Amino acid sequence: MKKIVLLLLLLVSGAVFAQGTDSGLWLYGKDVGDSDDTVVIEKEGIVGVANCYVRDVPSTSGKLVDSLQLGKRVMVKKLTQKTQKIKGIDMNWVEIQYLSGTTTKKGYLWLGFLALDFKTTNTLSFLTVLERVSAKKEEDGSVSPEYVLGIKVLDQNNALLDSKEIRKDINDTPYHKQSLMGNYGLQNIQNLYRISFSGGVYGIPTYYFYFGWTGTKLLVLPEKMSIVKAALYSYNETFIFPDEPGGKPGYIFKIIEESKGRISANEDESEIIPTENEVWKETYTWDGEKVIFIKKSLQQKELFKQ
Repeated sequence: MKKIVLLLLLLVSGAVFAQGTDSGLWLYGKDVGDSDDTVVIEKEGIVGVANCYVRDVPSTSGKLVDSLQLGKRVMVKKLTQKTQKIKGIDMNWVEIQYLSGTTTKKGYLWLGFLALDFKTTNTLSFLTVLERVSAKKEEDGSVSPEYVLGIKVLDQNNALLDSKEIRKDINDTPYHKQSLMGNYGLQNIQNLYRISFSGGVYGIPTYYFYFGWTGTKLLVLPEKMSIVKAALYSYNETFIFPDEPGGKPGYIFKIIEESKGRISANEDESEIIPTENEVWKETYTWDGEKVIFIKKSLQQKELFKQ
């Protein structure tokens, strides 16, 4: 599924463009265009690593023309056909433009050095960075990619204030969004940073990862997911934070709703008939530093007549 999505992204006017298998994690949803031998980007990026090098050609063998540090903003101009795998991440080289003092410079940078995306306040920048991709052996003996994401908070001088790493299976979910949400009544939290990854099609889950910023450090909060397989099956998780309707100070609630259905046995109809619906509630306590799971309780179960 991922290969199909990435192919469609760069299949414009019948011209197929060679792309690194992980480049879509940066590109997908950025509304890129196409030219003869490059993909025109014209999107802002931000350096997500401590230090990286700008080259005169799209290759590590190219001449070093500059170095850029964490938090540096650049304009990504074009995607080149040159790909490279570093730390297990297979991405393209890109042509960039940036300011060095009052001088505008150009060069080539490996796309994996840039954060996947970022959000800013007046004084802070929140970055989502793909740190590395490793091979994970499953219980059945198969091997799947394991994506290590780094969440970083920078001050207005691009100094790193704190960071967290999470390991997630986002192999089929290249479309992502970031948002800053306020604190929703959570004690000791100034801002919630939420990241979502989606495949954008039926049957592919959407994952939501939450991080709380206290003013000095990042805290990892519970995550949620949703999935829809047409009308035959749906699974949705929703959080209720303290200052939302139904919320309670010192608690986080997760509402889980699962619905199942079947196709009508009448061959002349394509009606979807509901068969079962369950609603569960997970209860967590929040003390300003950590989340503790308390219980999971059934709220509603309904079986429909067949």
